[in-house]
Amino acid sequence: MNKSILNTRPLQSVKETVDYNVSNGNDAELLAASRFVMACGAEISWGSRNEDGRKIDLIVSYDHPWIEKERILVLVQVKSGNTYGELLNEGFTLKTSAKKQAQRTSHSICLIWLDRQSNKTFWAYIHPNSLSGNQDYGKNHTICPATRYDIARCQAKNIPIKSGGAGLIITPNTINLKNKRAKALTYYKNLKLQDIVCPNLGKIEFSSLGWRHMFRKGRTAKRKETSLAAIEYIDKIVCDKPTDIYISKCDFFLQSNYTYRKSEYVLAYDEIQLFDGKQNSRIKVIIRLVEEIRWPTDWINLGALSQLVDRRLIFLSCYYKDVS
Repeated sequence: MNKSILNTRPLQSVKETVDYNVSNGNDAELLAASRFVMACGAEISWGSRNEDGRKIDLIVSYDHPWIEKERILVLVQVKSGNTYGELLNEGFTLKTSAKKQAQRTSHSICLIWLDRQSNKTFWAYIHPNSLSGNQDYGKNHTICPATRYDIARCQAKNIPIKSGGAGLIITPNTINLKNKRAKALTYYKNLKLQDIVCPNLGKIEFSSLGWRHMFRKGRTAKRKETSLAAIEYIDKIVCDKPTDIYISKCDFFLQSNYTYRKSEYVLAYDEIQLFDGKQNSRIKVIIRLVEEIRWPTDWINLGALSQLVDRRLIFLSCYYKDVS
């Protein structure tokens, strides 16, 4: 057996003192960069001296997940250690000090925080108008192959297109309920044949899941009526940016060496009018979508990862409520 010439030296331990800030910060940036690039299937360049002085550590680009022949460009700042974040059981807390250093008036920035004890990496997208103060983020902000879709969703906030369904007027049919439902079902089936793309989330599939969910036995008659009226305008509504979008539910599970993330999105459009035959009134249309993404659990060690990442975005329901 060969004898080690290092046996005369003690094993090193990681030190978190001020003297090692530069070294630890550089190592954290290298690890964060490698994971982000792998997760998004991206290309990367390191910030120049001027960019680094403006707190831009990395410039990342990758193919847009649902807009063909477009690239996503991400400005990234990397932070590590307890000064900037704190690990939670399911996610992390991004501290005020990190947000203040990242936030800019002219552009958004993706902030990556690495916990040096566990080596877990998380992301947060900081907009110029993001609220100050500590902020908790869930497990869905762990850097993983789903991050490529999350960043695209965050960037869609700045797309210069119409939002909230402004200019749309919904006119409910006055025919009887049976005929109204038959007409809506015909329209719904036609949606399955179209390429309907939400700018925030991508191409939407219309399956029997959505129809069954909207007209299940336990749903109120009034809510069913509003769903029937809104269905015929869905393709015109979702091509706008929503006034508000949030995740109401997010679950993870493992199956056959794959990780699955299932999220339910709520999209609100509050610039739409309802005409009841006499006058217009303002309404808010709510659309719910289900997204499921899967990727190999051991994704960080795979050389052909992009072929193994899959995603579906399925319509779940729509309805409206009066806000006038």
